[in-house]
Amino acid sequence: MITNPDLCVIRLRARERISAELAALLDPVNIASMHEFVLPANADVELHYHDIDEYWLFTDGHPTVTLRLPDGTQKVYHLESSDLVATLRGVEHTLHADHPLTYFQFSSTPAPGARGGHLIRDRGQDSGVRGQGRE
Repeated sequence: MITNPDLCVIRLRARERISAELAALLDPVNIASMHEFVLPANADVELHYHDIDEYWLFTDGHPTVTLRLPDGTQKVYHLESSDLVATLRGVEHTLHADHPLTYFQFSSTPAPGARGGHLIRDRGQDSGVRGQGRE
């Protein structure tokens, strides 16, 4: 598991790439999961995590993304188009903007037994699945 959420934020326009440290932890991408998504302005996206790795590649807008590691380390990022968030499974995340956001979303291939949907952590414990979410 990572110890610094900064590893999950890649500013492609600044020629950053996924670090070797993060790449070694990510599961193979399921290319069939890639789709464009438009998140409405002021949409409420709960802080959640997945049993898969999830990627957001922003193409329009300026999102505010929050990442929280299982140990409670939390950081907020103010991003722009061409920024990539590579969220490792188990890392909680949410996003917000006061305007519509457009991004490509994709994920890793689920491992056997991986749960789907948004998983919510309550006081450091898994409280289960809240449906088949889009994030």
